[in-house]
Amino acid sequence: MQKCYSVIGTYNHVPEGAEESSLEETYQVCWRPYLSALYRFPDISAVLHYSGTALSWLEARHPEFLMLLEEMAAKKQIELLGGGFFAPLLPLVPGPDRLGQIELLTTYIRKAFGKRPRGCWMQDYAWEPGLASTIQTCGFDYSFLPERQFRLSGASLGMPALTEDQGRSLMIFPVFDALESFPALLPPDLAVAAIRERGEDLPLISVMYPGEAARELWEKSGLESPDVLFERSFAELQKESLLCETTTPNKYLRFAKQSGRAYFSSGASSVLMERSLPPVAAGRGCEQPSEIHGSSRRLLLRHAESNSLYAKMQYVRILVSQLRGDKSRKKSAQEELWRGQCGDAYWPGPNGGLLRLPVRAAAFASLIQAERTTRQRGTFSPGVIMADIDFDGIKEILYQGSDFNAYVHLKGGSLFELDSLKTLTNYVNVLSDYEDIGECLPQRRCFRDGFCESGSFDLEGLADESPYSLEESDRPAHLAVLTREASLAIGGRKRSVFIRKKYAFRKVALSVIYELTNRENDALAFRFFTELNFAAGSNPEGVALEGLRDGNEKIVISNAEATTQDSLDFLRITNTKAEEHLEIRADRSFELGSRPLFHATQLGGQSRELYEGAAFLLGWDLAIPPGSSLKIAIALEIRS
Repeated sequence: MQKCYSVIGTYNHVPEGAEESSLEETYQVCWRPYLSALYRFPDISAVLHYSGTALSWLEARHPEFLMLLEEMAAKKQIELLGGGFFAPLLPLVPGPDRLGQIELLTTYIRKAFGKRPRGCWMQDYAWEPGLASTIQTCGFDYSFLPERQFRLSGASLGMPALTEDQGRSLMIFPVFDALESFPALLPPDLAVAAIRERGEDLPLISVMYPGEAARELWEKSGLESPDVLFERSFAELQKESLLCETTTPNKYLRFAKQSGRAYFSSGASSVLMERSLPPVAAGRGCEQPSEIHGSSRRLLLRHAESNSLYAKMQYVRILVSQLRGDKSRKKSAQEELWRGQCGDAYWPGPNGGLLRLPVRAAAFASLIQAERTTRQRGTFSPGVIMADIDFDGIKEILYQGSDFNAYVHLKGGSLFELDSLKTLTNYVNVLSDYEDIGECLPQRRCFRDGFCESGSFDLEGLADESPYSLEESDRPAHLAVLTREASLAIGGRKRSVFIRKKYAFRKVALSVIYELTNRENDALAFRFFTELNFAAGSNPEGVALEGLRDGNEKIVISNAEATTQDSLDFLRITNTKAEEHLEIRADRSFELGSRPLFHATQLGGQSRELYEGAAFLLGWDLAIPPGSSLKIAIALEIRS
């Protein structure tokens, strides 16, 4: 067996919105042990990537870590990789933002460590062929793709391959990733040994780990500390250096040959690819054809919340690009936009990502801040515009106010975004009620309407997503009037009710006025209800619920369990951390059904229940004579 070279390293990132305690634990258990052990073996080379978010946190909390990185980089023991500052999924990010994010991290690394990075790390290996020219334009020589991509392209696994786009070439290193190339996680020495034992006699072996994998490796090892684990692993690599010498990509490219040219199809990490596929859900009409391949763009089709955040990001990008005259304001808005492109928030990754309310909330907060920054005094005027913000071919109703935004979809006539510009909170940031990752369910919204038998809340009676029609004639800038014919099953018969639904927008509030018309030949008696979904805090304890009965009796409502309250005319939902309230009033007393929403999932091999927000049902038992109409008015106000 000929002598080979190995490139070992880790990629490290923390999502926007991560808790401080979680970051500190990751540092103490994962990042610090790996680097401090590596420092004690100067003959072992490694390649390391830290996102801009991770580096900023380290600079603020553990500057000694950056000092160690700087020393090791100066000795050329390690090579630091660039990439997008806020770890975006590059295929989902517009071209100018890709360049901006990459240059922002490159500048940070150059200033902090004295040398410009030569290699680019792509978050979750999210790749499209056009990225080759983008990355090369940013001054990089090489990047990485999983061995799976190399096998599919027919390129050799034993050396880097040259790929090209629009005449710009980029070297791509094949990677054996710890999460997908082995049956179980292995420390660096055993991973390299396992690949060599396959008998492929590869001249180059690249093994990369997510930094947080150190926790699982240590727990499985039974050793007293992760420091000991990595010391033993690096000692073994040093012992085998005559047969397999560690190197860095930049050193390797100086003397090694490439395998020729290759073109790699769009792809990503195996987990992202899997979770972007159409789900197999018997009875829901969701089939998974074997010829369909996953990709980062398919996430937008797979998860309604991914598309919602992506749509917001693209809309804000347009607003930022139109900002003129004030360079400082534009730079600030642009950086907040980039922060809102953090890739974790766009898909349910191994660490939760999209499933974690704080991660989604942080992304929305950055995008709302960027949007707020674009609104210049004297030029911004509140009002309603129509735009197809979510790329479904139907224009949505977008109210842009001085204090809040409210977006209404014609499908179901429902509110799908409510932004407080003061606290940078999207209150309709609630995850769909997935039973597991394989479910196909619509996004949770507000003012989703339903009909059922009197005296109950039957969610089967929620109206379908058939579109409302928008009344265009003489529409004021603060109003949107929607109409549709609704079918309801009452008393074993199909009946029809005509709905006129008017959204009226004011400075700090919106009103929804329902006018229900009975077009049948006989009287109708039924329960009409509307569903509201709000994410007012990152945990149940951070949300306080209070109601009023008969205008004066205060009712404290639990947000820890499902509950029902009758004869209310007021509901207050308090975000205790932000000290902001949502106040809901109706001109008719309503029955309230409420429940906290959780998502059961597996994170780090453990079962977790993640809080996603709360659902509220407001119901009225109505009787409408034939040919008659009845009105219900609801006011939703954001108050400090």
